[in-house]
Amino acid sequence: MRPQIAQHLPRSLPSRGGAAEAPQLTLAWWTTYVARPWTAGGFVWTGFDYRGEPTPYGWPCISSHFGIMDTCGFPKDNFYYYQSWWGSEPVLHLFPHWNWAGKEGQEIEVWCHTNLDRVELFVNGASVGLQEVPRDSHVVWRVPYAPGGIRARGFRGGELISTDTRETTGAPAAIVLVPDRATIAGDGEDVSLVEVRIVDAANRVVPTAANPVTFTLTGPGTIIGVGNGDPSCHEPDKAQQRSAFNGLCMAIVQASKAGGPVVLSATSPGLRAVQVTIDCTPATPRPSAP
Repeated sequence: MRPQIAQHLPRSLPSRGGAAEAPQLTLAWWTTYVARPWTAGGFVWTGFDYRGEPTPYGWPCISSHFGIMDTCGFPKDNFYYYQSWWGSEPVLHLFPHWNWAGKEGQEIEVWCHTNLDRVELFVNGASVGLQEVPRDSHVVWRVPYAPGGIRARGFRGGELISTDTRETTGAPAAIVLVPDRATIAGDGEDVSLVEVRIVDAANRVVPTAANPVTFTLTGPGTIIGVGNGDPSCHEPDKAQQRSAFNGLCMAIVQASKAGGPVVLSATSPGLRAVQVTIDCTPATPRPSAP
C-alpha cells in the first residue's frame, strides 16, 4: 500500500498549504519507522503530484495528492519537513497562511517544521509560548485568529538562528513574473518555467487569490503549457490562460530555433499587468530528420 504521506489540503504561501492538520500523516508514518531500527524505512510516493489516480479524493479531483511538491513543482508544507530532518542547513517554516476572513476569534492550528531546538510563536506581537522541538517531529499551537500576523523565532543552543512570518495580506493588486532562467538556448527545445504570483499593494503573495491570468508572447518562442498545481482544476494545460491557485500559477516558455528576446506578458482584470523578457541565445539544434 502506498503511504499517503504528503499534504492533502491547499498549499500555503510559499508552501502551498492551508490548514495544518494534514501533515500528521507524514509524521505518523515516519516516526513509526525511525523508532524501529530493524525496519528498512519507507518509500515516498511521490516527489510530485501527478495526473490520474486522484487519491484520497474522487471527482472533481483529477490528480494525486501524494507529492512533496505539486504538479508545478511548488513546494508543499511537508517539503520543509523533509528538508528539516534530511538536510544540513537550519530550517524554520511556519504555516498556514494568515488570511482567514470570517474566522475571527476561531482557533487556527499553527505548525512549524524545523530542525532547531526551540521555537517561540508570536501572534500580533504577543508571545503564545516557547516549545521544545521533538526529534523528527514538529511544534504546534492553537491560537484564536485575528488579522495581522504570526511570527516564529527559532533557537539553537540558546542562540536565535532564524525567524519566519505570515501576514494577513491586502486584496490582489498586481501580477509578478519570476522565470527560473532568464536566458535559454534557442535550440527549439530549451524552456523557462515562469512562476506567476498574485500580489497585494505591498508586493506580498495573496494566498487566497484565484485570479484568471492571460498570457501573450512575442519573439522566437512559444507557450507550451500552463498550470497552477490545483489537484481539482479542470482548465486545459495547453492554453494561453490559467487561474491562480492560492496565489500562484505558471507558464512554460519554450524557445524556437532562433536567437533573440522573448517577451511574456500577463494580464488579469483589475490587476496591474506585467511582462518579463527571456533571452534566447543562438544555438545549434540537435540533428533531426526533416
